[in-house]
Amino acid sequence: MSKPSPFKKLFETKEEPQIEPEQPTEAITESNVTQTPTPQKTAPIQEEPRKRGRPATGKRSDDAWIGRTYYVKRLTDLDVEEELLKLKRRGVEIDKSELVDFLMSVWVKWQQGENIDLLLDEFTPRRNSRI
Repeated sequence: MSKPSPFKKLFETKEEPQIEPEQPTEAITESNVTQTPTPQKTAPIQEEPRKRGRPATGKRSDDAWIGRTYYVKRLTDLDVEEELLKLKRRGVEIDKSELVDFLMSVWVKWQQGENIDLLLDEFTPRRNSRI
C-alpha cells in the first residue's frame, strides 16, 4: 500500500475567511435609550513608502546610454584593463564603456571625413596630463 500524500491535506482544506461577528449598530441601555455607535478611527493616509536601495544614477538608468554585448579577444581585454589601471593610478578616470564609446564616435567621424587627429589629441591622456 502506498502512503497518503502529505500535501493532500493542503489541497483538500482551504482556509475559509473568518467572519467577525457583526456588532449591533445601536446599543440599548437599561433605560431603553438608544446610543449611536462611536465612529471607528480610520487609518491615517500614508505617504508613498521610500524606494529601497540606492538611487539609479548610472549608465544603465541613463537614456543616453544603451547596453550592448561585444566579443573581444581575451588578451586585448587584459591589455585594455592594464592600460586603464595605469591611467587610473595617474588620476585619469575612464571605464571601458566610455573608451569604447569614444573610439566608436571617432571612427564614425573619420568615416564621415572629419580629421580624427584633432579628436584623438583631445582625448589622449598623455597630452591632457601636460596641461
